[in-house]
Amino acid sequence: MVRVLVIILGVLAVGVAVVGLVARYVPIRNDGLLVVAAASPYLMAAGPVGVILLGLGRLWVPTALAVCLCVVIVGVQLPRYVGPETSGLPTAAVRVMSANLLYGQADPPAVVALARDSADVLVVQEMTPQAVSGLSAAGLDDTFPHRVIDPRDGAAGIGIWSRYPIGESGSISGYAMPMLRARIRVPEVVTEPIVVAVHLAAPWVQPIEHWQQDMARLPSTLHELARGAGAGAVIVAGDLNATFDMMPFRRLLSEGYRDAAEQAGAGLTRSYPNRRWRPPMLGIDHVLVHNCVATSARTGVVPESDHRGLLVTVDVPLDPIAS
Repeated sequence: MVRVLVIILGVLAVGVAVVGLVARYVPIRNDGLLVVAAASPYLMAAGPVGVILLGLGRLWVPTALAVCLCVVIVGVQLPRYVGPETSGLPTAAVRVMSANLLYGQADPPAVVALARDSADVLVVQEMTPQAVSGLSAAGLDDTFPHRVIDPRDGAAGIGIWSRYPIGESGSISGYAMPMLRARIRVPEVVTEPIVVAVHLAAPWVQPIEHWQQDMARLPSTLHELARGAGAGAVIVAGDLNATFDMMPFRRLLSEGYRDAAEQAGAGLTRSYPNRRWRPPMLGIDHVLVHNCVATSARTGVVPESDHRGLLVTVDVPLDPIAS
C-alpha cells in the first residue's frame, strides 16, 4: 500500500513538472494560463521530487523518463543562473534602477537613498504629482539633476531621472499607459544610449486583453527603437507585468535584445509582491538591453511599494562603431 501511494505521488509530481514546462511555450489567452506560466519555475521544481518517489517505487522506466524531464528543465532554467557575460570592449558602466511607486505611495527618502547609492539613471512607474514633489523634497534632484517626467494620478505616471545630461526625448504612444524615451549623454560614450521607461498594463484586476495588446505591440516598438539607435545602446526599464517564463515576454527578446537578469546570471530577480510578511515570488520588473551588456542585476527594498526596485549595471560600449 505504501509503495502504491509513493508511486501515485511520484506520478503527480512529474505531472506538475510537465505542466510547468509546457506552460512556458503556450500562448496566454486567459488568467488561468497566465498564473500557471508565472508559477512554472516552482511547478518544474516538482520534477526531482518525482524522480525520487518513482525511484523509491522501483518503477525504473518511468524514473528514467522523469530524469530526462529534469535534464530538460535544468537546460531551460540553468542559463538564467550562469553569468555574467562580458563584451570584451572598452565600456562605460551605467547603473539603472527601476522602481514602481505604488500610486506614488513609496517612501520618498528611501527611494532617493537607494537611487543615490545604486544608480546613475532612475526609471519610475506609478508616479503621481505628489510623488514628484516628495522625491524632489527628499533631494532626488540634487543627485539626478536631469529628468523627463510625465506625472499622473493613479498608476499611469512615469519618469526618468539621470545624473547625466539628457538630450532628445519624447513619449511613446499607443499603450494603455504612457512611455518615455530619452537619450542620455554618458561621458566618453560616442553614441548616446536611449533609455526607455515602460509600464505595461496589468493582466489581472482589469481585463487581460489590455495586457495582451501591450505585449503584442511592444516587439514592434523595440524594433523601431533599435533601428533608431543604430549602433548605439538601448536600455528599456520598467514594470512589464510579465515573467521570463511567459512566452509573450520572451518574444520581446528579438532584434538583439536581452533580459538583463538572464544575461547577468542573476536568476529570477523576484520583485513582486513586496510585502513585509513574505518574500516576493515573481520577477515582473525588467531591464532589456540592446547593443550593450548587463553585468549585474539585483533587487532592493522600496518601502511602502508593492514592488522591489530592480538594480542593473549595464556596460555601454564607448565606441559602438568599433564593435
